[in-house]
Amino acid sequence: MAFTVSDAAAACGGISYGPEAEAARAWRCDSREVREGDGFAAIRGAKTDGHLYIKQAAEQGACVVLAEREGLEGAGIRPADFPGVSFIVTERRTEEALALAASEYLRRVAPKTIAITGSVGKTTTRELTAAALAQRYKVHSAVRSFNTIIGCALTVLSMAEETEALVLELGTNHFGEIAEMVKYFPPETVIITEVAPAHLEGFGSVCGVLRAKLEICGSAKLKKIIFNCDNALLREAMSHNYDNVIKIGVGREAGAGILIEECRVALSDGGPSTSVRCREAGREITLSAPLFGEQHAYNMCFALAAAESCGVSAQETARGFDAMAQLGGRGLCRRTARGVWVIDEAYNANPASMRAAIRNARAAAESLGLRKCAALGGMRELGGSAPEWHREILEAAAGFDSVLLLGDEWKECGAPLADNFTLCSSLDELVSRALEESAKGGLILVKGSNSYGLKKAVAALTEE
Repeated sequence: MAFTVSDAAAACGGISYGPEAEAARAWRCDSREVREGDGFAAIRGAKTDGHLYIKQAAEQGACVVLAEREGLEGAGIRPADFPGVSFIVTERRTEEALALAASEYLRRVAPKTIAITGSVGKTTTRELTAAALAQRYKVHSAVRSFNTIIGCALTVLSMAEETEALVLELGTNHFGEIAEMVKYFPPETVIITEVAPAHLEGFGSVCGVLRAKLEICGSAKLKKIIFNCDNALLREAMSHNYDNVIKIGVGREAGAGILIEECRVALSDGGPSTSVRCREAGREITLSAPLFGEQHAYNMCFALAAAESCGVSAQETARGFDAMAQLGGRGLCRRTARGVWVIDEAYNANPASMRAAIRNARAAAESLGLRKCAALGGMRELGGSAPEWHREILEAAAGFDSVLLLGDEWKECGAPLADNFTLCSSLDELVSRALEESAKGGLILVKGSNSYGLKKAVAALTEE
C-alpha cells in the first residue's frame, strides 16, 4: 500500500484504529453520497455534525473514517464498534486533518500541478486544461466544482498513485482562503482567468477581489503565471510583481503572449462550437471546442498555455479539445423535441458571466432568426452594490422578447420593469411560465445563482 491509513494519521497528527487500509481513495463529506469502499470525513458544519452520520456512512460501505476525537465522544461512537472500518482519529478539526493528509499524499505522488482561479471560467478552463494534458499524461482533476480547501483535499486523495498531472480549481469568498489552499497544495503553474464583481460581501470591491485572487501566486513552487491581460487590474499587478517567474498574458490587446485574433461561435444540430484563432510567438494556432460563447476564447487559450508549460503541443491540445463533451450548467446547449434551444447556464451567476450569457444568447438567436427568452435568477453575494449590478443586467436583457425573473434582487434594485419582463414569485411559477414560453419556440437562456435552483427549469424544459 503506497499511502496507508497509518501514513495519513501520521501526516495529520492523529491515531489510526482498525485494519490497515489504503487512504488514497474516493472520499465523501456527505454520508448520503458514500459508496462501497469510500472514505468518509466527519466534518462539523454550520447546520449539522458529520460525526452523527458515521454509522450511516459505514452501513453504505465506507471503509475508512476520518473524525475528531471530541466529535466521536459527543456522538457516542467508538472505533471498536466498527471492526471492519479503519479510523483516523485526530485532535484537530477534520478539515485541517483532511488537508494535511492530502498534502502529504500530493508530496509523495508529485504530479505536475496546475491551479486555476478567477471570477469566471474556472471550471471550463479546468476541463479544457485536463483535456489537453490527457493527450500526453495520466491526468487527474475534480469531478465537479471542488474548489474549497475541503474540495481540493478530496480531489487530491482520490487521485491514482500513477497520476502525472493534477488540475485544481480554487474558489474563494473571503481573504486568506486561496492562500491556505496553495499552502497545502502548491501549484507550479497558475491561471487567473478574470477579476470581476463577485462575492463582494466578503471582498468589498473589485480591488479586493484582485487581492484575493493574487493569493494563488503565493505558491512555494510557482514557476509560471497565466493571466487575462485584457483586465487592467491584472495587467497592472503583473507588470510590477512576480518578476522571478514566467508570466504569459492572454488577450485581444497588443502585447499579449497569446493574442486572440478571431473567435467564432456556432449553434447547429450537432450542438455548440466555439473556434478561436490565436497567435503565439509569431505562429498561428486554431482551436475549437464544444462550448458556447466568445468568452471561451480566453479559457481555451489559458488551457493552451498551461498545457504547453507541461510540454504538450498545440496540435495535441487541439485534439484534446475536439474530444471534449459539453459542460452541464455552463452553456450546455440542448434542442428539445419541439425544436427549442435551451441554453443551460443554471450553475451560477455574477455580473460578468451574466452579461456574457445574455450577449451570447442574443447573438445566437438573432443569427438563427429565433425568438429569444431568458429565465434569470438573482445574483447573490454582491453586497451593497447589488442593486446597481441588477439594474445593469436588466438593461442588457431589454432586447429579449420575454424575460422571466426570480429573486428579491430584481424587485429591490429599483428599476421599473418593461412589459416584456415578468417577476415570478416562486421557482414553480418561473418553471410554469418558461414552459409557456417554450411552446412559442425559439431560444431560452436559463441563468442565475445556484441557490435559486434553476436547474429545475432546465430539467422541465428539456425532459421532453
